[in-house]
Amino acid sequence: MLLPKDIVEERDKPRYPLMRVTTLGEFTVAHALATTGERPRYRLISNSELGSRKAALLMLKILICSPHRRSTKTEIIKLLWPTRASEHANHALDTAASTLRRHILALPTRDSLLQTQRLNGETYFMLAGQPWLWVDADALVNLASTALRHERQQVDPLPYLEAAHALIKGEFLEDDLHCSWTQLRRQTIEGAKRRILYHLVAIYTANDQQRRAEELLFTFLQHHPEDEDALCHLMHLLVEQGRRQEALTIYNYSTQILQELEKEPAYYTRELAHQLQNNCKVREKSATYRTTPRHSTQTLIAVA
Repeated sequence: MLLPKDIVEERDKPRYPLMRVTTLGEFTVAHALATTGERPRYRLISNSELGSRKAALLMLKILICSPHRRSTKTEIIKLLWPTRASEHANHALDTAASTLRRHILALPTRDSLLQTQRLNGETYFMLAGQPWLWVDADALVNLASTALRHERQQVDPLPYLEAAHALIKGEFLEDDLHCSWTQLRRQTIEGAKRRILYHLVAIYTANDQQRRAEELLFTFLQHHPEDEDALCHLMHLLVEQGRRQEALTIYNYSTQILQELEKEPAYYTRELAHQLQNNCKVREKSATYRTTPRHSTQTLIAVA
């Protein structure tokens, strides 16, 4: 039978993760080196070492995206080799799993971080949990959830939010942006990233740290110039500092980006720009304003 994840993870937790995988930006895998200090050092597996093991790396990525880091042999074959004959596909997966277990996730002091179990005639592949195999995207989601929980308990969430934001180095699995098996996890992570961003902006603004909030929004818009939620937040922030023309300049730039994508600004964004252009008093933004339909926003902020 498959052991519950929480039971498995309570057994002999290490003092620090034995491996680290980064998925936000450049994809990297690193092994912990033996150390006598409190903070371990990690050795990156070189691109030349990883490059010849593409099927094994894809299997690793699929498991990272799977619920509880677990998937069946049948599901992985469907994703990697949907058109291959069954015999050839099974052999290819066995080879990939062996490579992943022995060459990428192998450890000198314990079994591999890839486990195989049988249940009801089906083979399951399962990665070790976060205490052993640390994944930045999972840390991001956990920190975002912890920040929300602490805030509800009237505990300062800022350290958790800033730690989570520091993990954001780029897009989740940026080399696999359009692969179907990444989409559910990608949606969760994108929701967490935006929730972290706006939570930090709200805290910085409330603490009279407008410049820090402004920097976060500017940086986000450099990578997502079509994001109208961030645009409206930034325009409001600039207007509050008496920088109307700068807010309009940013609006015009974003409008050009949207036109290139054959889109146009949402009503709220256009109305905000209209008020600025006519030197009208800008209406205070509601805590719940949206530039996208309600159902879309709910999808974006869902965090597993």
